[in-house]
Amino acid sequence: MAKQTITLAPAGLTKKERKELEKYLRELSENQTGNDNPASIIVDPLPMIRKKFPALSDFWTFRIRRPFHRATGFQIAAANPYAAADIHDPAGPIIGIEMMSGGGAFTFDPWTLYASGLVSSPNLLIEGSLRQGKSFWIKRLVSLLVEIGHYAINTSDSKGEHGVAAHALGGDVFELGAYGSEIRINPLERPEQRLGESVIAYQSRVRAGRNAVLQQIATLLNPGERAVTAREASLLDWATDEAIRKTNDRPTIRDVWQELSPENIVRAQGGNHYEKRDADDLWDGLRRLVEGDLGEMFDTHSSVSLRPDCPYTVIDTSAISQRGAGALSVAQAVSNAWVQNTISNKSSGRRYFVIREEGWRDMKSVAALEAHQEQLKLSGEYGISMVLIVHEGGDFDAVGAEGSKERELAKSLLRGYANRVCFNQPQSALNNAVKDGTYTDAEATAIGGLQRGQFLIKMRNRSYVVDGTPTTTPWEREVFNTDKQMVLQEEDAA
Repeated sequence: MAKQTITLAPAGLTKKERKELEKYLRELSENQTGNDNPASIIVDPLPMIRKKFPALSDFWTFRIRRPFHRATGFQIAAANPYAAADIHDPAGPIIGIEMMSGGGAFTFDPWTLYASGLVSSPNLLIEGSLRQGKSFWIKRLVSLLVEIGHYAINTSDSKGEHGVAAHALGGDVFELGAYGSEIRINPLERPEQRLGESVIAYQSRVRAGRNAVLQQIATLLNPGERAVTAREASLLDWATDEAIRKTNDRPTIRDVWQELSPENIVRAQGGNHYEKRDADDLWDGLRRLVEGDLGEMFDTHSSVSLRPDCPYTVIDTSAISQRGAGALSVAQAVSNAWVQNTISNKSSGRRYFVIREEGWRDMKSVAALEAHQEQLKLSGEYGISMVLIVHEGGDFDAVGAEGSKERELAKSLLRGYANRVCFNQPQSALNNAVKDGTYTDAEATAIGGLQRGQFLIKMRNRSYVVDGTPTTTPWEREVFNTDKQMVLQEEDAA
C-alpha cells in the first residue's frame, strides 16, 4: 500500500517558501524509503522548520520521538486523534477536575457562560440518585458564586441542610412553619416598580401575580389537588379586588378568605351572580391557611424581608412537614411567589441563583407548570438563574398521571433547562433518558459509572465528566457535609 504523508504547514507561506518546504519534505521522505522494517529505523527528533527557514514560525511546537507507523486505509479512517474534552476558557470558579481531558480544571459560572454565548440560558437542572453528592455540590457552588459577587436564595430548604451554609456566608435563614414562630410571609405583597415601567403595566403585573399565586395555592388545597374551575378563578379575582379596595392595596390571604365567606358570596357583584356553594372548596382550603393546620405562616403581612446585600437567603421549611399533607407544597408555592416578586427587577443589576429543591412539589397543575415555564423564559432578562433539583429519572411520578397534560408539560419543562448536572442514576432511568433523547448512549454510560461526588455536566451539545472532590477544601467538607448534619439533627431530635 502506498505511503502517504500528512503535512501541517504554517498559514500565509509565500510561493517561494512553499516550494522550499516541499523540497525539504521530499528530501526527508527519500531518506526514509528503501527500509521496510520500521523497527530498524533510527528515529531522530522531528525537525523544526525554523532551522531551515529562520523567518518562519516553528513547524512543530515541541520535539518528540516517534517510530514510523504503518496502517491500512480503514485503520486511518477510524483514527480519533483528538480524544480529549474541549474545555471552554475559564468561566467562573473551579468546581472540579474534568476527567476526560487529562485532569484539566473545570470552571463554571452560569452567568459568565451565558454572557459569552456558550449556553442559551443561565438556568440549571440538577438530577441524580440519593446520597450521590447533589446537596454538597450545590452548597459549594453557591459559596463559590457568592465570592464573585452573585446572590443566592433557597426558596424551600425542606431538609434543613442549607442553613449552616447561609450562616457561614453571612446570610439569613428564615425558619418557617415551626409552631410558635413569629415569621410570616405574605405572597400578595406588592413588588417594587421596575425602572421605566408604566403605572398601568405595573398594576397589571401585580394583579396577575396575585391571581396566579392564589390559584396555585387553591389548586394545592382543593380536594385531590383539583385545578380551580373558571368560576372559582372568577371568585378569587373578585375577592382579591375587594380585599385590595378595603385594605388600601395591602391585601393578605386572610382578607381574601374573609371575602369568600358565604354571606359575601351571595352579595357579590350586585347579587344573583354566584351561589353559596360556588366557593365551598375555596373557603375550606384557604381556611387552613388562616385558622387551620397551616395557620400562622401566610395569613398576614410579612414579618421578614429580603436584604438586598444578603449573599445567601434560606427559607427553612423543614418544620412544616409536621403540619399535615400538602403543607410543604403550599409553603414552596408561597415562598417562591414571594421571592420572585421581590427579585424580579432587572434594573437592580443583581444576579440571583434561585434554588428549588424537590422541584415538583408545588408544580402539579397546568397553571403552575406554565407559570414556571414563563419564569424560565424571562430568567436571563431579569438576572435570575433558576435551579431545579430532582431525583432520578426526573421524578415525573409526582406530576400527574402518565399521558396527562401535566406530565407532558413537566417533561417539556425539563427539556427547557439549558444546563444539566447529572449525578449517578440507575440503569433503568438512564435507559429512559436515552430513549427520550435527553442523553446519548455515551453520556448514559458515563453517568452509570460515576462515583459519589462525580457528575456529568451538559451544556448545549457538549458534555463533560467532572470530579468535584479533588478541588474541595477541608473547610467546605466540614461545613457542607450533609451526612454529618443529618446525624446532628437526629441527635438533637433524640
